[in-house]
Amino acid sequence: MKRTLAFLLSTLLLCGTLFACTPVSPPPTDPPSPPVPPVETSLTFCGDFRVSGSQAAALEEAFYEAGIPLGGADATKVIYVGEDEDSPAAARENATAREECYNDFAILCDGASLALYGGSDFATREAIAYLIEHYGQNGGITVPKELSYTSTPALKSVTVAGKPLSAVTVVYEDDTCKGIAASLAKELSKACGKPIPYAKEANGPAIRLKAKSASAELFFSYDYTLTGEEDGLTLSAKTRASLSFAAQDLAASLADGDEFAAGTTVTRTAAVKQAKASDTALFKYCGMWQTTDAAHPDTMVSYWSTAYVEIKFTGNAILLEFTAPAHYDYSIDGGEYSDEQSASERAVIFVEEGGEHTLRIRKKAGRSVHLHFAGVTVPAASLLSRAADRAHYVQFVGDSISDGPSTFSHRVGEVLGWDYSVTACEALALQDNKGYWYVNNGKHEAGTMSARLRDNFGIQTIGMESAFFKLGLAENKMTGEERELYADHYYDEAGTLDCNYSSGNAPDIVFIFIGTNDQLQYANSDTASFAQAYLRFVRRILEVYGEDTQICIMNALTHSVPPEQNDEGNGRYTGIREAAVAIAGEFPDNIQFIDREDIISWNVEIGSDHCHPTGAGQATLTEKISEFLQNVYG
Repeated sequence: MKRTLAFLLSTLLLCGTLFACTPVSPPPTDPPSPPVPPVETSLTFCGDFRVSGSQAAALEEAFYEAGIPLGGADATKVIYVGEDEDSPAAARENATAREECYNDFAILCDGASLALYGGSDFATREAIAYLIEHYGQNGGITVPKELSYTSTPALKSVTVAGKPLSAVTVVYEDDTCKGIAASLAKELSKACGKPIPYAKEANGPAIRLKAKSASAELFFSYDYTLTGEEDGLTLSAKTRASLSFAAQDLAASLADGDEFAAGTTVTRTAAVKQAKASDTALFKYCGMWQTTDAAHPDTMVSYWSTAYVEIKFTGNAILLEFTAPAHYDYSIDGGEYSDEQSASERAVIFVEEGGEHTLRIRKKAGRSVHLHFAGVTVPAASLLSRAADRAHYVQFVGDSISDGPSTFSHRVGEVLGWDYSVTACEALALQDNKGYWYVNNGKHEAGTMSARLRDNFGIQTIGMESAFFKLGLAENKMTGEERELYADHYYDEAGTLDCNYSSGNAPDIVFIFIGTNDQLQYANSDTASFAQAYLRFVRRILEVYGEDTQICIMNALTHSVPPEQNDEGNGRYTGIREAAVAIAGEFPDNIQFIDREDIISWNVEIGSDHCHPTGAGQATLTEKISEFLQNVYG
């Protein structure tokens, strides 16, 4: 028995020793779970989406101005704006529910796409503005995936002749006033929150519009008359442009709660606001514009061949003001230009459709024609804003081949949809004392401008190398103080008439097509001096416009003998090319060169003088140069 107990005890001790010395494996466990990806709670639109819907153009324009890039037509992400049958069902249902709510808008994201809609085009544009202001960041739009935002502005109680404004119809008796009626109806719709109709007749309460003259805009007046009637109100003004100002004034008055009792007639003066031309943050200028009119310091004066000014406004009419007789044409919203207009101190531009418009006022072509632009006047309720910059602003520099409204330089910008201006003059060479542009026709009577330039500076003919950096050419059509300043300072680096671009808008591309008149003057020995002058010219452009400015240099088409007789060794045709090669060597990141071989391949038709392109030749230049600029700069 003792032996048995001892055996058991020894066995237990042995087992304890084994357990203590042998590690015990842990029980098996499941493999570790992969990390849980973060839940995407937002959706970003930046360069990878497309726009669809009835207000797509408005959204694209707003995105362009905000610097938000779109994607291609095959992009899978979409922003729907306005009416669109392909938009999410929830968006369509919400849009339908708001059709009678003029000012309401909503923004909805379904996790994959975004939809904006409103009770009117006006409200949809408000939605666009809200989207960019609140969700624009880092050059794109980032919204919560479950976004559902609705705007329902509070409204005042607005009445006409004691009846709710929502029951009123705007009536136009003359078709020429239909656009004003539509604009007034929109403004009143904003005031009452319901769509206000406009028509030629009304069975109930009405606001009737009457213009005493449908077309005589020169007899413009801010005054208008209101006559209260049992079933509404009659608004009358001297002209349809005056009626436009009056209608905007009336809309603001009604929104403020004004009432007009039946049987009363009152005459009012429309409240207006003015914008001075010197406000370069509001007006967009292209070309040479400077405040050089000492008697009118807020007037902007245009110089050189082609220059224009743009501004955006709302409404049907805008009043232009000048401080000297004006010769110009204009376009609305990028449409066809008007016939040439003439005005003494002011002129009215009337637009049939209301809403927002971009107005361009372009000076009459010609270096000796100046436009003394003082500014604009619009109704107080009208909105003024700066017109958007286009993709590029190109300035064309040249001689007679580039000077005139029928030349390529006046067409390429329109074809490309870019901003542009033209600095050119017939007979002008690049170098001073070359070419054929004689001050005062070469007459050097004592005291004349030409005599002073010859005696003080040794200048017989002016070249672009000097003229480009001034406001224009010293010419005998100038009078008084302006002429004296030119004579005294034309070649003075500190001269008061130096180019300084006070308009605040310099080109990013300069297209130089000059040298033809130099070719007709210089011999073999002048080639080097021409190249040196060209290099100085380009250096100065980069100093004035900035080191990032791009410059295109185009070789001459030909000269006074047929092209097949050109001898490249005689220095005539090679001058520009040698200059361009030297410039490209110094500024390789700035210079593009259109060489002789390229131009020959274009088959530009040249006239019988073996120098100037024909009409067909100018059309070819327009096409080929447009293609070249588009390919290089996009």
